Order: sequence, then C-alpha cells, then structure tokens
Amino acid sequence: MSTDNDMMNTDGSRRDFLKGVGASLVTVSLLQGISGCGGGSDGGGGSSAGTKVVILGSSGGVSWYPGTTRASTSTAVVVNGVLYLVDLGQDTTARLTQAFNPGSPYAGGSYSGHGSSLFLQNLRALFLTHLHQDHIADYPALLLIGPGAGLGRRQPLRVIGPCTRGQLETDVTGYIQRGGTIVRAGAAGGFSATQTPGTRQMTELMWQAFAQCINNMTLDAGYPDFTKVVQVQEIGTPLVGRFSPTCPPMNPFEVYRDDLVRVTATLVDHHQVYPAFAYRFDTADGSVAISGDTGPDTNGNLQLLANRVDVLVHEVIDGAWVDFKFGDPEPGSPMYALKIHMLQAHTAIDAVGRIAEECKAKTLVLNHIVPGDTPLSHLQRAGNNFSGRLIIGEDLMTIPIG
Repeated sequence: MSTDNDMMNTDGSRRDFLKGVGASLVTVSLLQGISGCGGGSDGGGGSSAGTKVVILGSSGGVSWYPGTTRASTSTAVVVNGVLYLVDLGQDTTARLTQAFNPGSPYAGGSYSGHGSSLFLQNLRALFLTHLHQDHIADYPALLLIGPGAGLGRRQPLRVIGPCTRGQLETDVTGYIQRGGTIVRAGAAGGFSATQTPGTRQMTELMWQAFAQCINNMTLDAGYPDFTKVVQVQEIGTPLVGRFSPTCPPMNPFEVYRDDLVRVTATLVDHHQVYPAFAYRFDTADGSVAISGDTGPDTNGNLQLLANRVDVLVHEVIDGAWVDFKFGDPEPGSPMYALKIHMLQAHTAIDAVGRIAEECKAKTLVLNHIVPGDTPLSHLQRAGNNFSGRLIIGEDLMTIPIG
C-alpha cells in the first residue's frame, strides 16, 4: 500500500479532457494537500483554480448522534471556483456557508461590497442521489434562503434528481395492517396526486407549502420569482411492477455537462429505495465518484461508473453498531425490517475497501458514516482490502483533485 501523502499527479490526457469531449490510512492532521476546513469563498482551501472536493456533511442516517458534530450528507465538487453539490442532508446548509461564505461586509468601520453575501451565485447544479431525508432535509432551506445569497442570480440552479418510484414499496413491517397512514402528495406542476413523488413534484409542492412566505418576499421585499431560481431535471424511469429489480445492470449515462465538468450517473442498490444513484464528475484535473447510499452489490454498476477514478467518496456503516442497536429482533417486526435495511442497503466497513479496489480508485474517502460517532479504530479497517489511499471523511475537509 502506498504511503505517499501527496495527492496524485494528473496525466496530460486528463488536462485535455474538456478539449477532447467539448490504502494506506492517512489521518487528516498528517495528510499533505488536504485541509480540515473548506474556509474560503474561492471554493475552499486557497486558490480558486483547479478541482477539489469539500465534504460538507460526513454522517448519514435519520438522527443526530451523541458525541459528534458531524452534519448529515452533502459533498461539494468545486471546479475553478464553481460549485456543484451532491445531496443536502440535515445541517448541511450551515456547513455550506461555513465553507464558502467567509468574512463580513462590515470592515474598517463601514459596510462594503454588496452589504450581504452573493456566494451562491457560484452554485451551478445540485445532484440528489435519492430522496431520503438525510440527503434532502436542507433542500427546502436552500430554496427558501438561497435567493438572498445569490442563488439563481447568474442562471437557474440545475437540480438533477430521481423521478417517481412509480410503485409504493412493499410493506415489510406490517405498517398498513397496524393502521398506519400512507401519505399522498397532492397534484402539482402537471403531476397527478401520488404516493411516490419525484424530484420535480417534490419541488413544486415546496412552493405550495411555503406559499405565504414566498408571496410576501416577492410582493413586499423585492425578491425574485422563487419558482424560476431552479430548473429541475428528473432522471431514471418508474418501476413497471412492484417486484421489478431496483438495481439492474446498466452502463453509466450522462446527466449534465458544461464547460467545466461532465457528470454521469448509474443506479445503485439501496434496497427498496428507487431510484438511487451514484454520480461521477470528470474535469480537466481529474475525477471523483460519489456512491450515494448503496449496499455492496450493485451488479457491477458502481465499478463501471467509478472505474479508475481519482477519488471515490463512498458511504459506510459499522456492522458492530447495527448488531448492538438492533440485537436479534423478531422476524416481521419493524425492528427486524430496519436491521435488514441497514445491512442490505448500506456497505459495511469491511466491504468498502474491496469495492474501492474493484473500482481501481486511487483514493477512498469514507462518507455518510453510520453512526456518526463510529470509533476511528473501526473505520480504519476499511483499508484492509484496499491498496490505495484511505481518508476518513470529516465535515469541511477539502481534498484537491489532480
């Protein structure tokens, strides 16, 4: 395993990418080229030139864990000062402003500049891996607060996320039998009422839910048309049947391209959650892939997407915590269903290194760490089956690419 702490060199062909197409464990304190805080309006960690990954939130799960300040999942890919986000879990908009919105308009005894922030005018696109709350809880905050910080000022924010599931999940917990309520989303944006809204309908319903606030801000406070700040693009196709496979083998497909980056996606295995995606960003400096939430077997989809990637940001769960928390629950019980979800829909520490090795990734970054207070000694085992560099993700960590 390599012990070189310098970030990988980038070959010349990578530098020509945009022209051509239009583990050893390293602790944060020792890793050269990695900073512990994004800290800068230039995109974190110094110069705005080049490509870097900023981990905004490094934990996963629908909870706030004791003994840790990790926010939930969000990752920024920054290319020459332009921001691209993947997911916005709980507490991550606060991390976003910590990383990219420093300083104060008041200095030297007077106000200067715009008097407030416009840092979000550098945000071009948001990619949602799936629609669980620990990946989208701060999406409404971005839409509601963002226009006051430059969101959509230069161009609408491209929001790319899953389409409708098409079929309600199988009730493996007996929830309906116990009298549980199935929530139905109202018609919006040309979509009929449904139990499984996709990204576009979810966004349209946010405008409805916050209509009083939005109308006040536009009519009384001079704000722009909130509904034109974002442009939503859904990806994927609805399931045709309740028992259709949620992660069939497939080739990666392009979902976004501009003058700085090309983004491709593929389906991953998040149990009954469908569609669930991983994303890959290719830039002139190098590449980064973000797994989203997935079990260890994606039918080779992730290995194709992340083949020879410079940095693989991959979710991880501590199996010892799952066993401790859930014990041996009765089959068919809600706790049994949740334990099965934890084990099958996520990737254990002891498996993630092997996956990174199969991807031929140069660097593996652990993210979406469940639980957020997983001991470092447990996470270190992820390097046992990986010959590249292992980094344990932390909030506001900056990782240069190339």
